[in-house]
Amino acid sequence: MNTRETRSERERYIEKSAIPAGVVMLIGWAVATFAFEGPGWVHLFLTLGVFCVIWGIVARGTPGDREEGVPKRKRSDRG
Repeated sequence: MNTRETRSERERYIEKSAIPAGVVMLIGWAVATFAFEGPGWVHLFLTLGVFCVIWGIVARGTPGDREEGVPKRKRSDRG
């Protein structure tokens, strides 16, 4: 078993589950805050939820394995 392959599979799984996990945390934060007047530590769900959603969007936006299909920019394209 190649460690590099296992690591990339694990990273892909985390990237795929980041947005749904973030949404679940945000829903839990909203319910706890507005329905039960949750204590201060509940707001940690807000922070972690927003972090997971943003991280998931950014991680999906990176080319990763698709770099072959992305054309290289010419020097004249910069600036």
